[in-house]
Amino acid sequence: MESDFEVVIIGAGVIGLAIASQISENHNVLVIEKNERFGLESSSHNSEVIHAGIYYPLNSNKHLLCIKGNQLIYDWAKQFSVPHLKIGKIVSATTDSSLTALEDAWELAQSSGANIKKINKNILNKLKLNLNIADGFFSIDSGIIDSASYLNSLEFVARNNGTIFGYSSKVIEIEKINSGYKIVLQNNDDSIGTVICESIINAAGHGSPSIAAMIGYPLDGGTDSMPILEQVINKGVYFDIINNNINKLIDYLLYPVPDNEENMQDYISAFGGLGIHVTKSVNGTMKLGPDSEWIDEKNLSYINDGKRLEAFYRAGKLLIPRLKVDDLSPGQVGFRSRIKTKDEQYPDFLIWQDENYIHLGGIESPGLTASLAIAERVNDFFSD
Repeated sequence: MESDFEVVIIGAGVIGLAIASQISENHNVLVIEKNERFGLESSSHNSEVIHAGIYYPLNSNKHLLCIKGNQLIYDWAKQFSVPHLKIGKIVSATTDSSLTALEDAWELAQSSGANIKKINKNILNKLKLNLNIADGFFSIDSGIIDSASYLNSLEFVARNNGTIFGYSSKVIEIEKINSGYKIVLQNNDDSIGTVICESIINAAGHGSPSIAAMIGYPLDGGTDSMPILEQVINKGVYFDIINNNINKLIDYLLYPVPDNEENMQDYISAFGGLGIHVTKSVNGTMKLGPDSEWIDEKNLSYINDGKRLEAFYRAGKLLIPRLKVDDLSPGQVGFRSRIKTKDEQYPDFLIWQDENYIHLGGIESPGLTASLAIAERVNDFFSD
């Protein structure tokens, strides 16, 4: 049976779009997305931070792809006029009890290859006028990007290369045929369609395990050569800082390390993230978040009900003493997908190939930063 497309990418989030923008240079590509347009889930509900790769275990996918992706995304943003700012990040200890965690973060950052420097005493004393900070270091290559503009640019390049986009199309069945796949789709008018392709790239984010299951892969792994494909979900809430006088106090990202912790990686793995921190957007607004909550439900709501206001106020005031509860307003909600692990293994990005199927799993932070590097890695599978 003749194929309609060489490659079908399932999912039009930042990973699917980045892959499409590259692989479409040499291949006939279809992108299938269940939503009415691209990037409506995790790709548009995040901090928009360009990370520098300072927090991740050395030589993990998260570390290597973040370091590489950091430069790639800055180059891309310049080439396609995507709004961005390399404002840097202060990693800080707010109390003496967090100095041990700060030292651990500094040592890991030094080993990562990222561009960092200690904060000297003069600058530290100036920071103390507005912030609760005991000590810290500066991540020079951290920054922020307008994620909507970035997503737009990726789709533009993919379309310009001939990529076809099938929005409002939900994959309901996948059948392996000969050396390819038959994909059955349900469209938004409930009509059914089919697509024949040679290869599938599963970039469905939260939905990637269900796509793998349709093909017949066991989600719990099963053998030494078969990775775990099942994911767990972590919810993160943000609150916007709506006082412009406070927004003007800080010109960079502010990430406190946790109190009474010795090892940053153990904390991140257990907590699900880096803890509540201060981020800025390219238009100058500022927000606190995200927090972290492991959840079981599959129906993800992106509505912030405001119930976490008091907790965010307390966390924010520890960083910015002049913050008042009226300075905060409910912001966005995001969800992290993380690969399930066993034996306390590190939940790294999963980029797995089985013949003409490629699976992207657990692409949580720093997925936005690493997106172009991930796309290069996937593109390499088709160049071998």
